[in-house]
Amino acid sequence: MKRTFNYTGRRKIERRDVSITLREDQGTWVFDADLRLADYRFPRNAEVWLEAHRQNLWMQFAWGTISAMRPPSNRRLTEFDVPDGILFRVRVVQPPGNEHHKLLGEADGIQFVKAGEATDKRRPLLEPVPEALDQLLWKLDMESDPPRLLVNKDAKPTWKDLARSQHFLSLVYPEVLRRILAHILIEDAWVEDDEEPGWQADWVRFARNLGVSTPLPNPDQKQDREAWTDEAVATFAHRHELRAKLDLVF
Repeated sequence: MKRTFNYTGRRKIERRDVSITLREDQGTWVFDADLRLADYRFPRNAEVWLEAHRQNLWMQFAWGTISAMRPPSNRRLTEFDVPDGILFRVRVVQPPGNEHHKLLGEADGIQFVKAGEATDKRRPLLEPVPEALDQLLWKLDMESDPPRLLVNKDAKPTWKDLARSQHFLSLVYPEVLRRILAHILIEDAWVEDDEEPGWQADWVRFARNLGVSTPLPNPDQKQDREAWTDEAVATFAHRHELRAKLDLVF
């Protein structure tokens, strides 16, 4: 049964305090979770829920309470045909009573590691995800946190081959960079916040590391921010020699 939550007054649970491991069992992916929530001082009887999601696919699992976590016996991700792009969410909510399901704490955008693979604490800047897109080859999902690049799951020979191709790199990634920076800098008028840098700071840092020569303009300088975005995209194309690579493909 799907549970809905009251989001008033929620606390942020750090991603580093949640570890998710996936393993394959008879053709289905199963997950295990290690939750380190003791230092957050949630009520001992607060309920814990885990969710797995990717686009319109979603599964929810009751995980007991803070003082008595009880992972469900069935943790099979039957809604997902492949694990690529699956993200996890942890929610701690009020126990039954007047404010049942009031959200006390949450961690979202948690990535998994596969059993037997080395844990990599680095988050990819952009996560390609297979998705049913009919005749579209790709779509940028700005509703996800962080954004993800949807790639047509029916592309031949595979969607991964498409996402890694020189055509895709040369024609798609500059536009993706432009849209994401425009969303951050112009639509959201983002400003730097040392306490909660988030994925927005990662993208701005990426643009700076490309070699953008001008400082980031103030939020009220819209035209200057548009010019800053243009310079970042041009620098990306120059750094990766995109025109030359595409010339070699044709």
